[in-house]
Amino acid sequence: MMNKLIYGHKQILRPLLTHLRNTNRGKSSTREHELQTLLLQNTEQQETLTKLMAQGYIDQVLYNKENNELLILADNYKAEIDSIQKSCNLDSEIITALSKLLRFTEHSEMLTNFDESLFNSHVNKVIVYSRNEIEFKLKCGLTLKERI
Repeated sequence: MMNKLIYGHKQILRPLLTHLRNTNRGKSSTREHELQTLLLQNTEQQETLTKLMAQGYIDQVLYNKENNELLILADNYKAEIDSIQKSCNLDSEIITALSKLLRFTEHSEMLTNFDESLFNSHVNKVIVYSRNEIEFKLKCGLTLKERI
């Protein structure tokens, strides 16, 4: 499997790395920025609501109802921001693992022996389907089936 990646790194790994880097930058940061803006607007609405209640324009029941809705909305925004950040961190780990694999395949000759440290540094797990078919789940997110 590693020899196939060494041979085809330009066709498989390089385009995948470029795609992941471009995808990771664009949509996540845009959505996170939108959520930060919505969170700021939510805070301003809470402050306005508090001022209206303090000045006596709305009663306590309406204030509590509206404030609870704004707090729930703010929690949803924060949860989505956390989710995006975790996703970016995971994407970053995948990009790092893929970069490491690409560096290895670019500067390596075809392998003739099994190298346990190399295997452990790039493979998460192996699934054996039959005597003739196994699957390698790599740390970079790739899943490669191999027929023996």
